Amino acid sequence: MTTHAKGTLDVTDWVESLIAETDGQAKQATAHSQAAFSGDLEGNGRSDWLLTYPADGPAHFVGTQRFEGKVAGRAGSFVLHVRGTFDGAGAHVTWDVVPGSASGELAGLTGSGGYENADYTLDFSLA
Repeated sequence: MTTHAKGTLDVTDWVESLIAETDGQAKQATAHSQAAFSGDLEGNGRSDWLLTYPADGPAHFVGTQRFEGKVAGRAGSFVLHVRGTFDGAGAHVTWDVVPGSASGELAGLTGSGGYENADYTLDFSLA
């Protein structure tokens, strides 16, 4: 059975480092971030990102985020594979639970979802 979770996330820390920047080409960077989740997911996320900033369009990024906390009252952790864009309207993100990454009472968790700005969704199943 699939359950629909929703709530908000708040980025509490963001540290970005430039990898490459050449005139007329896209800028590349890495970043590390922390986020607090509230709603159906309660806990914290720690992320590592690869970012590309084209000169004439939205930023593109990929990364992984380790969530630690509770989902549907069950405690544990899992890793999300994340990809998205960031433009003047905010972040537009899709994510999937990395197979086999869930632990604790969340072992066997599968799912996908994403977020628009601070509002997230996760459609998940627990074994």
